[in-house]
Amino acid sequence: MHAMLAMITANLKMTVRNRSALFWNLLFPALFIVIFGALLSNTDSITIDVGITGDSSSYEQAVTSTMQSDDTFNVTTDADKDQQAQLEELEDGDLDAVLVFGASADGGTPPVVTVYYDDSNGPTANVTLSVVNQTLMSVAQAENPIAIVEQPVSGQDISYIDFLVPGIIAMSLMNSGVIGLSTAFVTYRERGILRRIRMTPFPLPNFILARVSSQVVVAFTQAAILLLLGKVLYGVTIEGNIALVAFVVLVGALAFLAIGFLMSSIARTTEEAAGLSNLITFPMLFLSGVFFDTDNAPDWLKPIVKVMPLHYLVEALRQPMTFGKGLSAIWVDLLVLAATFVIAVLLAVRFFRWDSRAV
Repeated sequence: MHAMLAMITANLKMTVRNRSALFWNLLFPALFIVIFGALLSNTDSITIDVGITGDSSSYEQAVTSTMQSDDTFNVTTDADKDQQAQLEELEDGDLDAVLVFGASADGGTPPVVTVYYDDSNGPTANVTLSVVNQTLMSVAQAENPIAIVEQPVSGQDISYIDFLVPGIIAMSLMNSGVIGLSTAFVTYRERGILRRIRMTPFPLPNFILARVSSQVVVAFTQAAILLLLGKVLYGVTIEGNIALVAFVVLVGALAFLAIGFLMSSIARTTEEAAGLSNLITFPMLFLSGVFFDTDNAPDWLKPIVKVMPLHYLVEALRQPMTFGKGLSAIWVDLLVLAATFVIAVLLAVRFFRWDSRAV
């Protein structure tokens, strides 16, 4: 028994001394709790852009007054824009919901309220509906029940799956580029493959170019398969120019391949390369708008989102694929991805080693 306790104690000491294990087992999950807790429970700073229109009544005026006095809502009324203009702004994504009040009912019963909302916003749309409906019922009070009609609206009949697929494609490009390339090159270095190739007539730059080219082919294959899967199962289509989408895939793939190349330059072992790659990809996976809109993220988190390359790839894919936008809507995103590629390549060339003994 004493020997067993001694062995357990020894193993615990080794675990504590292993800084890498401590990070992945404790600090990394703790970091996720802090980030996602702030992101998903950020009810104090959420802002809902809502339009109020329709027939005027005491109930409509009470709802308008309540929402205007609440920092949660940014209210647009008929005095600002008419009903048609508000619905057009909802379709364009400038409003989160539009409340259309019906004619006043007899007996003091509040009028029917039709709540138009953007169904393509997924979880954000659910939060919007919940907060708006709660406010409508609170103003009406329990003894005066109201009829609320929820009406999804989208100018292009966009669903949440249409919103999601571009993000999933961007995620796959990131994982393939960063994790796939970084671990592959470090493995080549550890096994001496790079050293042996260096001694052959085949130039090493050509070897790298061949590897990158093959990964680009893989990237296009991934995108095509995911698009086909989305179309077959859910009817997802590309609303914009398919050539522009292909160009975005190329630029995004190169940007993340460059990051993977940089990780392979820094990492000394395959395990370290995998760890560094996961450290980079995991936060981007959940904070770059792949699964939900990050507009309502806390103010302190928004600058972090803005420096994540995946955020720009998601937007560069989503605008032409989902909303049918052109190059003018995504040129900044493409510029950021191109800059990411250049910076990562320069740093990778500076720190890369062909032989593990030189690392």
